[in-house]
Amino acid sequence: MSVTMPAATMAETPERIPGAAFRAAATLHLQRNPHLSRESLARDLRERLARCGIRYHLRTLKRQLSGAVATVPPEVSRVLRDMIAESGGADAITAIEQALVEAGLSGESAATTPTYIACERMLPLAQLWLYLHPERSKRALALRLREELERIGIRLNVDSLQSILAGKQRLVRREIQDALFALLRHAGVTSAADAEARIEAMSREIRGAQEGRAFESARKIHELAKAWKIEHKEPSSRRLALLLKQRLAERGIAIGLPHVQKLVDGRARRVRHAMARAIESILRGEASPAAIEAPVAKDGQPSGVELDLAWVKAAPIAELARKHVAENPGMTMRKLAIKLSREVEALGYATSPNTIQPILGGHKKKTRGFIYRALLHLDGAVPTRVPHEHVFGAPRGERSTEPPPSVDPPADSETSPRSHLAPKASSPEAAPRKPRPESLGASLSQSPFGAYRAAIQRYQALDRETELELARRYRREGDHAAANALVESHLQFVVRVASQYRGYGMQLADLVEEGNLGLLEAVRRFEPSRNLRFKTYAIYWIRAYVVDHLLREWSIVGGGTGPLVSRTFFRLRRERAKLEMQLGEGDASIDALLATRFQTTEDTIRSMSLRVAARDTSLDVRTHHDDGPTLLETLRDPSSDPEHLTASAERDAIVRGVVDRVWKALDSRERIIVEERLLSGDDEVSLADLGRRLGVSRERVRQLEARTKSKLRSAFEAIAREGGEAAEVPPPAMQPEPESESEVLCA
Repeated sequence: MSVTMPAATMAETPERIPGAAFRAAATLHLQRNPHLSRESLARDLRERLARCGIRYHLRTLKRQLSGAVATVPPEVSRVLRDMIAESGGADAITAIEQALVEAGLSGESAATTPTYIACERMLPLAQLWLYLHPERSKRALALRLREELERIGIRLNVDSLQSILAGKQRLVRREIQDALFALLRHAGVTSAADAEARIEAMSREIRGAQEGRAFESARKIHELAKAWKIEHKEPSSRRLALLLKQRLAERGIAIGLPHVQKLVDGRARRVRHAMARAIESILRGEASPAAIEAPVAKDGQPSGVELDLAWVKAAPIAELARKHVAENPGMTMRKLAIKLSREVEALGYATSPNTIQPILGGHKKKTRGFIYRALLHLDGAVPTRVPHEHVFGAPRGERSTEPPPSVDPPADSETSPRSHLAPKASSPEAAPRKPRPESLGASLSQSPFGAYRAAIQRYQALDRETELELARRYRREGDHAAANALVESHLQFVVRVASQYRGYGMQLADLVEEGNLGLLEAVRRFEPSRNLRFKTYAIYWIRAYVVDHLLREWSIVGGGTGPLVSRTFFRLRRERAKLEMQLGEGDASIDALLATRFQTTEDTIRSMSLRVAARDTSLDVRTHHDDGPTLLETLRDPSSDPEHLTASAERDAIVRGVVDRVWKALDSRERIIVEERLLSGDDEVSLADLGRRLGVSRERVRQLEARTKSKLRSAFEAIAREGGEAAEVPPPAMQPEPESESEVLCA
């Protein structure tokens, strides 16, 4: 399939071919013309390209002639051929072509086949496939492409393929276009000409389908869903999600229930345009216009039905229930729950005594506001509002503006009826309350780092357009205010990234500090012309600085940094456990296999193993309390107890024998499940991916995994009951046992 490209700016969307033939032809041309140099040839090429309307940098041409750049655009190769023909005539062309043929660099070979093509050439094919498969997403297409590419030995990340399908890259590999053609053949597209004809004939339909796939904010859906729940007095989002799923299925739109519930709850930030229009039309048809256009409270606090549907604390309800039972002889929690369910029904809601009773008993942390209000109305007093300080998510600044309705009335207002169930409030002169655990800022303000986390809460995330505009201002004008705004909007993101490395024994404040340095470096290097989200680019610099800090501070003995050290440090323990499971602990070939897997030497593996095994510990640290012995005082020679060493060796031999027998009894699929699921650590393969690899369903993989765990558990339970065959394992009360492989596997 061909696409006409503009001649004015070839550098914007060029194809690329291997540069071996181009460099060989240039070298032969320079040999036939000794008066020419490589720089003069590059200048001539640039001038001829400029006359063709193609702007090209002299340094780039020199790098392509020297081989520093592996590929070249076809136009540059054609201009060089024209130069050779003009200077030497047909004989020069014939001689150079003959030399290229002898070197295997001429003809219709892989040397002249484009290696990279413009992304614009591939995108129409992807859009055609998505149009022919409306139920599929770009993610699904990326997964299919990955499978096609793996068949020819090319491994690409799914995220990278999805970025290519979104048009975020200028150049793509030719094999991706070939894989798209292969997928289109399954859909009835016979050739490239057929694909081009279909794209041209269905251009309007394809464009409309692409507009429907575009993302937009899901805020409107959340607001309509909230209006629907208020009008129908429905606290459950799941029931509304079930209704929407059913209505969408009637329109031929398939979507999972969890995705619909995320949209209804407001947990999803974006939704596709077509899906948003369909859900909005359903919600507008189900809700009345008055409920949809209802104004929002100016103070941001819920009121009326909205307050009834809000989440409130369950602890005050339990306190009121205990007080009510104590003041009314013969009343029990069960009777109160039944009475309260009737009161809830009178308010227009529905719930059961079985749901209410755990709330009254203090076994729940939160519940709906209508249960709180129903409990306040049980004595028949004037309806009392739920105190806003008991509502989850209520604005903190508004909680103390007025006393809650449960405060005892003053002397001059005793004529106003008030529920006797309302909890009493302390006097204004009372001591201040303890910090609320729900409030992040209040709970973290006890430490400097807590104050920092509370302070950065006021910086909100920016959208793509604002980020790019700030980056352009800093890039073009050196506007430090724009750079500061870009940094401040991502401070919370740095904390989230740094929190992923808390398991390595470092202070989170130190990790965040290093991550902030990486964020500053990302701001300095970010190129807004790439049209990427700044977070996508910055995360690599943030992680790089955090990982570098971990490697430098892990031990006072320097172990070096760099990509190899980083990769080995974070994966060595997991890979060693896998090999020890297969070969046995202490096998002499493990270090060699690890060295091959990490592409390094055995000495490096052994050194890194010692480094990962333990952290530096001061010998002057007290073991238990200030008056206890130091670690130095408790050290002893581990080889001083030959009896214990002999018993441990015999026990380890028995365990290794059991492990070997169990491993041999497992079939190939069960061994794969043990390696990829039970010993994978953080890189655990999903059941679906493992099912595709084994050629079975996801449920079958789950059954195989359960059967494998049962075999392992049975083997080790049997050896624990019957004892070893070669020697008796000493009882735990006589000698503490180190953690064995059986304990790890059974866990």
